[in-house]
Amino acid sequence: MAPSDLANFLAGGAPGGENATSPSFAAGDDDPGGAPGVPSFDPSDLTPADGGPVILNETFEIAVDEVLPELSGMTATAYAARSLAQPGDKFFAAVVQSGLPVRADIIGSLRGLEQPSVMRLVDWGTVFFPPLQVHQPVVIFERPAGGRLVKSLDQRRAPMTEDQVTRFVIAPLLSALQDLKLRRVGHGAINPGNLMLRDGGSGVQLGDCVTGPAGYAQPVVFETIERGMAQPSGRGAPTTADDLYALGVTLLHLLLGRRPLGDLDGRLVIDAKVEKGSFSALIGDARLPLSVLEPLRGLLMDDPAQRWTLDDLDLWASGRRLSPKQSPPPRRAPRPVHFSGRDYWDSRTLAIAMSASPGPAAAIVENGDLDTWIRRSLDDERMADKVADGARASMDGRGGSGEDRRITRVTMALDPPAPIRYRGKAVLPEGVGAALAEAVMSDSGVQEMAEIIAAQLPMSWVNVQDTFRPELVPIVKKFDMVRSYLDKVAPGYGVERCLYELNPAMPCLSPLLAGRYILDLPQMLRALEEIADRADRPNDPIDRHIAAFIASRHTGLNDRALFALAGEEGSHQRGLAVLDVLMEVQQITKVRPLPNLCGWLVKLLEPAVEQFNSRTLRQRMADELSRQTETGLFRNLFALVRNSGLVKRDQAGFRMAQRHHSAAETVIAARERELSKASLAGGEIGRQVAAVTASLMSAVVLVAIVLIQAG
Repeated sequence: MAPSDLANFLAGGAPGGENATSPSFAAGDDDPGGAPGVPSFDPSDLTPADGGPVILNETFEIAVDEVLPELSGMTATAYAARSLAQPGDKFFAAVVQSGLPVRADIIGSLRGLEQPSVMRLVDWGTVFFPPLQVHQPVVIFERPAGGRLVKSLDQRRAPMTEDQVTRFVIAPLLSALQDLKLRRVGHGAINPGNLMLRDGGSGVQLGDCVTGPAGYAQPVVFETIERGMAQPSGRGAPTTADDLYALGVTLLHLLLGRRPLGDLDGRLVIDAKVEKGSFSALIGDARLPLSVLEPLRGLLMDDPAQRWTLDDLDLWASGRRLSPKQSPPPRRAPRPVHFSGRDYWDSRTLAIAMSASPGPAAAIVENGDLDTWIRRSLDDERMADKVADGARASMDGRGGSGEDRRITRVTMALDPPAPIRYRGKAVLPEGVGAALAEAVMSDSGVQEMAEIIAAQLPMSWVNVQDTFRPELVPIVKKFDMVRSYLDKVAPGYGVERCLYELNPAMPCLSPLLAGRYILDLPQMLRALEEIADRADRPNDPIDRHIAAFIASRHTGLNDRALFALAGEEGSHQRGLAVLDVLMEVQQITKVRPLPNLCGWLVKLLEPAVEQFNSRTLRQRMADELSRQTETGLFRNLFALVRNSGLVKRDQAGFRMAQRHHSAAETVIAARERELSKASLAGGEIGRQVAAVTASLMSAVVLVAIVLIQAG
């Protein structure tokens, strides 16, 4: 079959679908783009930037006035770009606008990947984006020759033939997934709308998977049951088995010429898969050639252990036919359990219903009906023991109410692979970080996410799994660590610290840094240096977000410095703590000089200078601090205000002054006593003289009277 056959397929759209230019994700409940409160923008609202194109890393020029709607997606808008070193090559820039962290952990692996069946990732970084007047992350891709294979998932097209699917889709994507597996990268966004056409119509290549959290832009129908149950931001990194499942749904979509399960919303899609199994639910009553049913059945197995591997798919593509696998039906009890007005025959559907109705769920746990049904009808003592353990453990602990924790742990025991379902949130352990980021960005659900961490629900999820998986060990360690941060209220801890620890690619969300996209400590210091030069700068350069960001990126930071940040604003303890923290950051980043930020700190250190006793020393220190701001080195400020020698001399001088003062007071007191005694002696003599004088005068008067009478 010639490459033109693929072009014939592309020209075979249903009426009204041929000219569709919308992004690949249609609005609706099956579209995970409706996360409330997450910032987004419409490319049509953008205005051309003044001053020409934007330059990324001195390597690429981004034309911010040339939007490419056909390459834009839910998490990023595409703009034309060109290489300054290779003017002839065609590229485009995906400007991330969701505010959520990009998948920086896999960008390095993809940037070095020379695989024709993966859209080539060339570079990435952050730029000041004039249309929005903020800094934004940008990923540069090589521009695909033919755009998207399917412009909209809601678009009906002529079905692909088995040969077209095998040659132009399975063969290239099998090669792509093999290379991704070698790099331990899960794609998480395989669907017909994210398949790009290669040069000459020779096949397809995988599109963007890095401009948002893993699985965030993937419609529910292309996700496994467990990942589909989770909210889009809480799905976590996919495995190769998850990508193979998505490939199976993609093949079915192309063979049918339409989206499987039509326009059902995400909840109904999950219900259908749970009730019938993915293969039966997605195939429905469609008639497909027997030869393609074999790979579809293998790829759409709900049990990952039974699902086809890359080797199985490779054998099939090479012409070897494998023994068909039969997907076992959900385990049903001979007798149902009655819950909230309905009968339930299996534990998974019951767990879904109990999560949606926590009040009645608490009652069925409390009265023992659930335990009786599991032991007698399901005949599963192990599950019953796990349910009982979860119910008991939930009443003691932290994080929300005991009832909420109990229902969550009970439903995890009923359906171990399903996500953690807690107070309206549904997250897999690896997706807790991105879900927390979404909650913080939208200012909705932060308390619930914090309670999930505090209650150790991710670790409970790991404990109820039926099989041990080595990749779960780091999850336990990570959540054990971040849970301890919630117990501390000092700056550098709390929810903010959890946010940055769980999201290594999360920019600092401090209001002080609004409009900037700060991903590392050197960027933070440079940003604070710019802010320090503003007339409207705040009183303090460190808030809770900045403290938590620093602590998460500088693992060696002394905890005592963070606790000292809890000092009252304007106090000398607070000023010294800010100096200590920023000095450590400057030492490890080698960012210098920072004269404006030093000047900011000098103002903050005024209460610390006032703690010295010597007026002369205070004046000299203030003058020296002002001179040292020009060096831009925090250690010079530290050497002055944290100088133990100066402190000792000041204290010694103060003690000597106290002794002199005490001695002077002693002398003064003695003089006063002497004067007091002299005053008392003078008074006594005066009284004696007065008495003698009075006596003499009395005698004279008496003699005079006698003489007068005698004469």
